[in-house]
Amino acid sequence: MDLNVLPLMRNRSVGSTLLGVAEKEAAKKSDIVGLGVGLYADYGAAQKLYVKRGYVPDGLGVTYKYKDIKPGAKVDLDDDLVLWFMKNLK
Repeated sequence: MDLNVLPLMRNRSVGSTLLGVAEKEAAKKSDIVGLGVGLYADYGAAQKLYVKRGYVPDGLGVTYKYKDIKPGAKVDLDDDLVLWFMKNLK
């Protein structure tokens, strides 16, 4: 699932509010929630939002199309290159 906020609605806490609702739902099933975020500049606002809300990298590195990337591998910098974050909800 993607979390997208229309440009017209950005900087109004819409993303944070939606994320809060998603976290409440996730907390009904798990103490930990995770998400992935792209690495290029278009994802900058999302990266900052997740850190501000307490998400930290999961320590497993980046994936490309959901597959681990090995040192020295060459991949495209696109929407499929993702760093994964996690947050303890308790």
